[in-house]
Amino acid sequence: MSKKQPMLLLTPPLFPAEAPMEREEFEGIPCNYCHGNGWFWGMDGRLERVKQTCPVCRGRKKLKAIVTIQWVADEGDNK
Repeated sequence: MSKKQPMLLLTPPLFPAEAPMEREEFEGIPCNYCHGNGWFWGMDGRLERVKQTCPVCRGRKKLKAIVTIQWVADEGDNK
């Protein structure tokens, strides 16, 4: 079965001094905590099973990844 994977290809900007930071957003990623349900089975005070809203996606079923890239000079060895 095919799988969709978001990918980010890194290339430095033409003018890194003017724009040293970049920000990319990837939306629509299914929540792994609740498996995309928006809820999971939990226990109440009387130890009965109840649906609880997912604390990670807050019931929205999907997550958004925000990737911030900061371009700085490489201070490592130049070998």
